[in-house]
Amino acid sequence: MKENIALLLAILYLIYRYKTYKKVNKTIEDRIEKVHKPFFKRVQDALQCSEEAAEKVGLTLDKYFVPLESKFYKIDDSTYSFVDAGGLKGTFSIDQNYNLLTLVYNDVDLLTLEQI
Repeated sequence: MKENIALLLAILYLIYRYKTYKKVNKTIEDRIEKVHKPFFKRVQDALQCSEEAAEKVGLTLDKYFVPLESKFYKIDDSTYSFVDAGGLKGTFSIDQNYNLLTLVYNDVDLLTLEQI
């Protein structure tokens, strides 16, 4: 009898987890579609690169808390600037493999801070 109740509780718990994770996954997918995809597209337009390279640069910028609503502008072949919704400015430069070399946001070198 106890085994049957334990089995029933385990099955109910698995159903609950499935429904909960399904909702969480849907929320994550919606956020990616509505927030991150437009961000990557703005990066791609500024860098004039492939979608994969733009995603690589975008994820790196996101790692350093560059606001997702930022607008990007090309300065030269490897240097770009961005302005967030509040008007704060920043610049970053990349190498030919789309690795971040410098990242200055609001007059603070964020890559140097990481090394401290």
